[in-house]
Amino acid sequence: MTSPWMRKLLIGAGVFVLLIAAVLTYLVATFDPNAYKGLAVDWMKTHRQRTLAINGPIKLAVFPRLAVQVSGVTLSEKNRPDDFLKLDEAALSVAVLPLLRQQVVVDSVRAKGLRVTYRRDAKGGSNLDDLVQSEPKTEQPDASDKSSNSPLRFDVSSIQLEDLQLSLRDEQGKLAGEISLASLSTGRLADGVESPVKLKARLGLTAPAVQGDLDGSTKLKLDLAKKGVTLSDMSLAWKGKLPGTESVDATLRGALAFDTANGTLRAEKIELAGDAGLGTLRLVKSSLTVEAFAYDPSNQALQLGKLRIKLGGTSSGHPMNLNLDWPELVVQRDSLTGSPLSGQLSLAGPTSIDASFKTAAPSGSFERIVVPNVESTLKGRSGPRNVEGSVRATLLLLPAKGALALEGLNTQLQLHEPSLQPLAITVQGAADASAQQAHWALKGQINGNPYTSEGKAILATTPMTLNVAARFDSLDLNRLLPPSATAPAASGPSSGGGAAADSPVDLSALRSLQGNFDLKIGQFAYQSYRLSDLVFAATLEGGMLRVSQLSGKGWGGSFVANAFADARASRLALAGNASGVNVNALLKDVAQKDILEGTGRVVVDVDSAGRSVNELKSRLQGKAALQLRDGAIKGVNLAKSLRQARATLGLKGGDDVQKANRTEKTDFSELSATFAIAEGVARNNDLDMKSPFLRLGGDGLLDIGKSRIDYTARATVTGTSKGQDGADLAALKGLTIPVHLTGPFDAMDWRIRWSAIAAQALKTEVGSKLEQQAKDRLRDKLGLPSAASAASGAASSQRLEDVAKDKLKDKLKGIFK
Repeated sequence: MTSPWMRKLLIGAGVFVLLIAAVLTYLVATFDPNAYKGLAVDWMKTHRQRTLAINGPIKLAVFPRLAVQVSGVTLSEKNRPDDFLKLDEAALSVAVLPLLRQQVVVDSVRAKGLRVTYRRDAKGGSNLDDLVQSEPKTEQPDASDKSSNSPLRFDVSSIQLEDLQLSLRDEQGKLAGEISLASLSTGRLADGVESPVKLKARLGLTAPAVQGDLDGSTKLKLDLAKKGVTLSDMSLAWKGKLPGTESVDATLRGALAFDTANGTLRAEKIELAGDAGLGTLRLVKSSLTVEAFAYDPSNQALQLGKLRIKLGGTSSGHPMNLNLDWPELVVQRDSLTGSPLSGQLSLAGPTSIDASFKTAAPSGSFERIVVPNVESTLKGRSGPRNVEGSVRATLLLLPAKGALALEGLNTQLQLHEPSLQPLAITVQGAADASAQQAHWALKGQINGNPYTSEGKAILATTPMTLNVAARFDSLDLNRLLPPSATAPAASGPSSGGGAAADSPVDLSALRSLQGNFDLKIGQFAYQSYRLSDLVFAATLEGGMLRVSQLSGKGWGGSFVANAFADARASRLALAGNASGVNVNALLKDVAQKDILEGTGRVVVDVDSAGRSVNELKSRLQGKAALQLRDGAIKGVNLAKSLRQARATLGLKGGDDVQKANRTEKTDFSELSATFAIAEGVARNNDLDMKSPFLRLGGDGLLDIGKSRIDYTARATVTGTSKGQDGADLAALKGLTIPVHLTGPFDAMDWRIRWSAIAAQALKTEVGSKLEQQAKDRLRDKLGLPSAASAASGAASSQRLEDVAKDKLKDKLKGIFK
């Protein structure tokens, strides 16, 4: 039987509970959360400088769960009207009593139609920073209050999300694009509780290039103390594009566990299977399976069980297969056991490959796994060419550093090409690589010619950075490349009636790399180029290639230059000079032109911009100069043509037009000229050419873009030879003979203006006759002998001169009387 005081206590408690319930009921019934919209809007504007708008009603429930539902919410960027967040509707409910015990028990989270824009600059500043910053604390927590230091208990009954979209541009993380979540549903999410998860998402990232659909399910378990996640019964399907691939249709199954606190990773019965396209490579029904994998760096443990890779498909439409098998590897600190690995690669078709590789059993420790006696043999064929060889090395795996290395590398290759001599290539040295960078130091021989190469590749940069130095005693690219790649451009005569065939110029490859390059070659050959002591030093950054030194010996002389190429503007520039070179050989190799001979100095300083060869030629600008000796201008023989002058001067016809003939040439002992180049046209007005019989000047232009010439040369006969030909030239001695050259470089016309020569000759002849008549009249006045008798000997001439002086004095005396 209950005591009276106990009964009174129960009645009092009941009344208290009823009173509290009545008060809460009144508060819920009378409280209007929408009245506080303005406070939230004002607070956001004052403290975060953002504009908040809540266009829908706010619904609030207090007990037994604290629940809030909002709709039509927008939030602007800080100090900008642009939208940071837009939300169609969302609801959140939280159990009240656990909050009093510092526990978060969320009944449900629902959201629909959420749009969020995330931005982060290269320095790490984002458009979220002001929202996540904490308010200044006015009071310090009491150290004796242990409840304030107790961790929150996280417990969510379910999450339901629909139509969420994230737009991001993260310059620091090199991410850009959009992520759309069509749906995400979970069961209970709590520490140590396994929850089913289903999702459908679409990724549209431009950096990295990831576009496609992700669909699947798994079971998720959280370990909040260790910041760990376990995914079991995974079945995730991806269909779309990944970096380096055109299309991927793959499924991932198995179980994964991450422990971010200790950095451990575990995987069981992993199977990645599907199809993929990588350029001309198509993978079909390919797979990677791992029975067990465990990585625990804190305990220095690594386990790998039954790794198998099977790749099947086609390469350029021809069958391809790759198999790799590594049955077991177990590492525990300094203890290591494992089995050898082996594999095969085969490719059929016009380009065929048959390769196999194997190793001995591994040894070492967790810090350094040694896989000795890595051996691979290779046989391949591409059309009439075939290659065979072997590779031997020791493979080092460094799990703690995430790196691998090759030591004692020894590669032997033999290449056979019917149109070339057999090539024997050896490579020796060492190399290492990690996710961030790679190094190498190699040496070897190409058909007995030694070479060395060392360098560093920084893989973590975008684009990749290469620092390379290489030395070759001899490098003949004509023997390394197929004949079609080394065939020189055609240099036959142009019709001159239409535009020459054009070729595109694509410098975009300069954007895919950056770094420093240092190359030295003793003897170099490519196409018709034959150079020695070649030095090439350059830097590449931001699509701009700067060649600080390009020097060597070639064409009988030496050259030094610097160059520049810009992929962004498709611009090229070259400045340099060549001394003691055979200009005929130089022009044939560089421009495929055979128009000039001689040895001497060539100076160029030019630049241009364009996306095709013809466009570059038509926009060429700068300057150039020539100083040559003992050479010839090909296509016309002026001396030969001028010897025919006497017969031509007697004709009444017009000027004679002739075609250039490659068998004809005008020899010279010295030639110099400078050119000013603008818009692809080179102009010259200071030509100075000397030969034993002629001196040549002139002015005109060479249209490089159209490969045409319009030039007037002015020849003067300065001397004659003996014999009949000499007599012909003697008739033109002292005359200036204009020669007009027009037409395409390879088939120009040249015209000697005989009418101008005839006018000069007539003027000279009339002048000579008048002068002789004046002399004869003077002789008569002075009473001197005729010119014919005066020419009868040196002594007689001297006496006549004395007599003439005496006679002249007598005549002059009467003038001054």
